[in-house]
Amino acid sequence: MKKDNMESFEEIKTMLKIIIDDNKKILESLREIKEEQKKLHEEIRIQNIVLNSLPIRTEIIN
Repeated sequence: MKKDNMESFEEIKTMLKIIIDDNKKILESLREIKEEQKKLHEEIRIQNIVLNSLPIRTEIIN
């Protein structure tokens, strides 16, 4: 019985290690996504500034 318990314990340890490793990968992916989101947000902000200034340019040209 003790041998079975040790085997079960080792299996659980192995599964937990896999879960922890997967969790680390997911967290890293989330960090990358957040960074990309920040970049996109800034790009959108800049594009909005440019678009909002277009009517002013049109008025100046006319």
